[in-house]
Amino acid sequence: MLSAAQLQQFADQGFLLIPEVLVDADLQPLEAEYEDALSEAAAQLFQRGHIRSTYDDLPFDDRYMTILSESPSLFYYLGISLPLDYEGLDPNLVRAHTGQHLFGLLRHPKILDIVESVLGGEISSNPIQQVRLKPPQRLLTGTMADYSNVGATTWHQDLGAAMDEALDTELLTVWFAMTDASEEMGCLQVIPGSHKDSALSLHCPGKNNQAENYIPTSILQRHGINPVSLPCRRGSVVLLTKYTEHGALANESDRLRWSFDLRYQKTGEPTGRPAFPSFVWRSRSRPETEITDPRVYEKAWADTRQRVLSGEQTGPLYEQDRWLRNRDNPVCA
Repeated sequence: MLSAAQLQQFADQGFLLIPEVLVDADLQPLEAEYEDALSEAAAQLFQRGHIRSTYDDLPFDDRYMTILSESPSLFYYLGISLPLDYEGLDPNLVRAHTGQHLFGLLRHPKILDIVESVLGGEISSNPIQQVRLKPPQRLLTGTMADYSNVGATTWHQDLGAAMDEALDTELLTVWFAMTDASEEMGCLQVIPGSHKDSALSLHCPGKNNQAENYIPTSILQRHGINPVSLPCRRGSVVLLTKYTEHGALANESDRLRWSFDLRYQKTGEPTGRPAFPSFVWRSRSRPETEITDPRVYEKAWADTRQRVLSGEQTGPLYEQDRWLRNRDNPVCA
């Protein structure tokens, strides 16, 4: 559990870095699972003629970066949520990785203890979650260079990725480092105290990729506070409020930078992405409601995928239009 001093810092600053929460023994099973997921993706991409080889002889980092350079669609095979814009997308790419060791990370007791310190003992997952596997920026070309899951992450607030139904939801971001994240490797940056406005800042649609919404510099500078970098070691956690303005630097190293954006909320509150599933990870009042079987997690995402692809899903997956309306705003120029 977090100390009183840590909770006060989080309340004052809107972020908290907790060094090396998980250790190698916690992380190695998930790394092995992702090696298998990469092998499966390589086999399918090779079969469809999208890559020249499956590159079985390469270690994970080099293999991922090599395949990504030939087929940017690789990322869809490793993501942990379904894509929001699936019209015209190959159905094979409408997918989410749901392995048992990812499931174990999402409900890891060390992480849930931290979350309980902030949210209390009734904790559910929020489906706005990401994995970010970032190769060196110099290897990225075209729109992929502006895609925040593999390149630099634009300045934003996490509430901006949710529908308005979640405005009053107690939402917590747990950013988790699978590799070291130095400044050179593209660590997180935050604006301390930016959460205190308790308001959703104006976001502009991305210039080269409209889906990469960003907070313009003029708004970031309103507090007169310079960004703070948060370099950290593998296994570390950064907590962010839903209003904290943050981004991530480009990876200027020669190594892969890997992290997860995990999100949690109080059970029963709107998720801001109602088409996607949510799961009870911890309940002090009704422990029988906790989801402990990874097969339940896998099936829920598979059922959601089927609803999306079949057209059974009604209503939007996300409200991007509110940011697209800002494209002609002078601050977005």
